[in-house]
Amino acid sequence: MKTFNNQYFYHFHPLIVFLYFSFVLTIIMFSINPIVRLITLVIGLLTLWRLENREQIRKDIKWLSMILFFSTIGNFLFIHSGRTILFEWIVSETKTYRFTFEALFYGFSFGIMMYSILIWFRLFSYSFNSEKILYLFGKRMPRISLILSMILRFIPLYQTEVTNIELAQKGLGITNKNQGNKKIEKEYQTFLSLFGWSLERAVITSDSMNARGYGLKNRTQYQSYIMQQRDILLSLLLAILLSGFYLCSSKEAFQFYYYPKLRVDFIQETSMIGYLLLIGLLSLPLLIEAKERIRWIYLEWKM
Repeated sequence: MKTFNNQYFYHFHPLIVFLYFSFVLTIIMFSINPIVRLITLVIGLLTLWRLENREQIRKDIKWLSMILFFSTIGNFLFIHSGRTILFEWIVSETKTYRFTFEALFYGFSFGIMMYSILIWFRLFSYSFNSEKILYLFGKRMPRISLILSMILRFIPLYQTEVTNIELAQKGLGITNKNQGNKKIEKEYQTFLSLFGWSLERAVITSDSMNARGYGLKNRTQYQSYIMQQRDILLSLLLAILLSGFYLCSSKEAFQFYYYPKLRVDFIQETSMIGYLLLIGLLSLPLLIEAKERIRWIYLEWKM
């Protein structure tokens, strides 16, 4: 699996990268406009396509699509607001359930939002490792930053350790072909082995951090990040795009109403400018990568 370590966006200052993903995730979570949500999802998938192998992409799309499906169907079945009635279920003379298009569309839009949030959190994990978390928050919030860094570090380690445990079980003749109680016993033994390993790793990490003086006031960082010219230019570009997007949003360019009937209230020119600014903001990692690829190809051709 490729990561942002091999991408140019990864090498920007941690503060700029953190602010970028914070702003993007804030826009996704607090915007109710389905067009905004769909734009964030599409560009997020395109960016993820650049980082992961095709097999992993298919797995991600499969289980994330299940979230989208259950969100759409769940809201459609249990929320009965809206005027556009698709069909009715008459339970009794005094009780009737109306299934509306507005409820169906709202569930779909909410699923798109959840889908997009998970995609962008995945991108954030690729571009922001435990070392950068300790750099930004180690002195200000040492305990919280240590927990977050351990989570980011332990997730890939857990996956590797599960693979090692399964290989060891396979060598002992315990395979996934077991059925019934034997399969449950196998999964239970895997869990116990992983749980014991995780406790041991946590104790070792804690002792190691204490020995290195973690949390002390004058402790220096393992790696020092310096704000360079590229970071300043990116922060200025980010400020311009966010300011323009906020200005369009303040003029009600992204107003959307689900109930009682789907209705879009927007100023056409302002809305188009807002959508273009959003596309530019979300595409920054891809645009930076494309710029560096073109530069690299040019330097190779020049040689």
